[in-house]
Amino acid sequence: MTESEIHERFVDTYMHILKYVGDFVSVPTRPYKITFEAYTVMRMIATSDESLTLVKIAKEQRVSRSAIARQINVLLDLKYIEQTTNTHDRRIKYLSLTPAGLKVEQEITTASDERFHQWVQVYGEERASDTLRYINDAEQKATQLGFSGFSGLHDKRGRHTEYSDPKTKD
Repeated sequence: MTESEIHERFVDTYMHILKYVGDFVSVPTRPYKITFEAYTVMRMIATSDESLTLVKIAKEQRVSRSAIARQINVLLDLKYIEQTTNTHDRRIKYLSLTPAGLKVEQEITTASDERFHQWVQVYGEERASDTLRYINDAEQKATQLGFSGFSGLHDKRGRHTEYSDPKTKD
């Protein structure tokens, strides 16, 4: 297969499969009117050993504070989370799940685990691990070549805010 043919297959794979992976993953969140990203915020709160703030979550997920604030606002409106103000510094607000939020987080986690388990049963554990390894390797190689890398494309906090092509570097 030529490089041009590989490129065409890559574009076709992206158009018909890769760009819909997020939709596949987020199916369990739909009944609760939240995005998968909002669920990951809930999951972090549920599983953290320490009190979390918007800033800690943004840092951990490598996204902007405003991106996390949008998710938090939806979760607050749905009464899935609540905020507690730090008594010594009123600017700091700790996030916790409400009883309804805890129930929703557990239900989504169960549904997500079941969905993923079904996929692994069909696809195979070894192939699933290989796929993740290939994706992570591609991310590392892109970064080594001077591209922003996949994770850098969504990280709006740092130096990777624009696309970079190694051929056009000064």
